[in-house]
Amino acid sequence: MQKQNKQKILLTTVTGLLLVLASPAEANAPHISKEEKVAHLALQNPKKYAQIAIKAYNWNTNQFVCLSQLWGKESAWNYKADNPTSSAYGIAQMLGEKAKHPKKQIDNGLRYIEHRYGDPCTAWKKWQRQRWY
Repeated sequence: MQKQNKQKILLTTVTGLLLVLASPAEANAPHISKEEKVAHLALQNPKKYAQIAIKAYNWNTNQFVCLSQLWGKESAWNYKADNPTSSAYGIAQMLGEKAKHPKKQIDNGLRYIEHRYGDPCTAWKKWQRQRWY
């Protein structure tokens, strides 16, 4: 699936969930854009954002379990996690990661996993063998 299509699917999915979770006043707030709502969710609950974001990759709940374990070991889902022995930073502990916002870190991490491993469970198996992915 093309990158722009995945981004549109993700934005639509996350926005839909936010509308369900938000109070009526928040859901209809004209001054808050969809992008701002998505960014806020990622900041407040990175795991929930990632759980929704994997749907753009057609990954199922089992894949989220693997992702949760992987990033739990890498950073404890801390978007400020900084590896003192390398340039790895953020939730996905990607080398050279410059993004400070959890949404961007998660999006970058998911793209990396798809490109390098195909899915989170394959990345998790690699991590279990070598303690890195």
